[in-house]
Amino acid sequence: MLQITDKGIVIDDFDTIKNRLITSFKSIYGENVNLDSDTPDGQLLGLFSQELSNIHQAVSFIIQMLDPYQATGQWLEQRAMYAGLTRITASYSYIDEVIFNGTPNTLIPQNAIYIDKNKNKWVTTEQIKLNDLGSARSKFRSLELGHYTVNAMDEFTPNTIIIGVDKITANTQSYGGVDEETDAQLLKRFMLSHSINNYDDRQGIQSALMNITGVTKCVVYENYTNKTDEKGVPAHSFNAVILGGDDEQIAEVITKKKIGGCGLFGKIETMYLLDEIPRKVHFDRPKKVDINVSMTIGRYKSFNDINSEQIKANLKSLDFEIGENVYASRIISSINLVDGFYIKELAVNSANIVNIDYREYAQITHVEVLIDE
Repeated sequence: MLQITDKGIVIDDFDTIKNRLITSFKSIYGENVNLDSDTPDGQLLGLFSQELSNIHQAVSFIIQMLDPYQATGQWLEQRAMYAGLTRITASYSYIDEVIFNGTPNTLIPQNAIYIDKNKNKWVTTEQIKLNDLGSARSKFRSLELGHYTVNAMDEFTPNTIIIGVDKITANTQSYGGVDEETDAQLLKRFMLSHSINNYDDRQGIQSALMNITGVTKCVVYENYTNKTDEKGVPAHSFNAVILGGDDEQIAEVITKKKIGGCGLFGKIETMYLLDEIPRKVHFDRPKKVDINVSMTIGRYKSFNDINSEQIKANLKSLDFEIGENVYASRIISSINLVDGFYIKELAVNSANIVNIDYREYAQITHVEVLIDE
């Protein structure tokens, strides 16, 4: 029977509901009533049982979605709004300066599509015309919402050949562009929001930094002692290590959240104007450490089909925090999401562990799967 207890909600499955209804029917019509599934009464009983089971499941789902730590999708967004948080929506990436070379006076239409080396598509934001020297500059926008990376001097290929255009080269690096925040990322910000209003607290500063658009990883190291600590942070200072986000927004948060007299440490220096006084802010950007995973696996049975591509995708989707070491033994659970094999050998960067520095983060970029027949 559906019950609300101090430990949560208790529901019955279909068989339990049906058996309870059978007992009730027999108490009304007698033990000899025929409730087989091929009788009208039996079919009616089955309909009642299914509808009650659906109601139980719906109520259980609603209760689950009211818990922010279990909620997903729009339910999670509604819970996060109580903390003043909204899901970060996707935005376009841009390249401020792209150089076209080709035949003089060639006309290039607006919204012409070009493809970078990673197969991502970009469009021209305006119609342009090559000058008398056969050159022109334009701005590109990513065709789709999201974060896409193009470096200066990277070349593009036209999606549709335009006669008279010989070469398209990025003259500046791409910027902006944010992928839509996943449920896991929104939940993480929501969990950190409990301490976002703290002032004299490292966790409060970290929470505020994580709430900046584009920030995907952040850790704040704090040193209360009178000596430089093992992380290299000077005495009575803190060091924010942040991946993503705009420098000026980061400087604003750090300036407003840090307490007076607290020193700042980091290789990146920027300024923020607070109360008409320029404040110098220091922080660090973490360095990515590429992780190569190599494994040898065997089939349980000779005819088992092993989805090695899914193994690779599961490993590459792992998210490591700043300063988090990578252990071969810890990634086995992600490998075992695919069935049909057992692991014979496993290594990360040819070892059992990859030590990650306090200002680095790991990312699995290459996975080699060898199947030992």
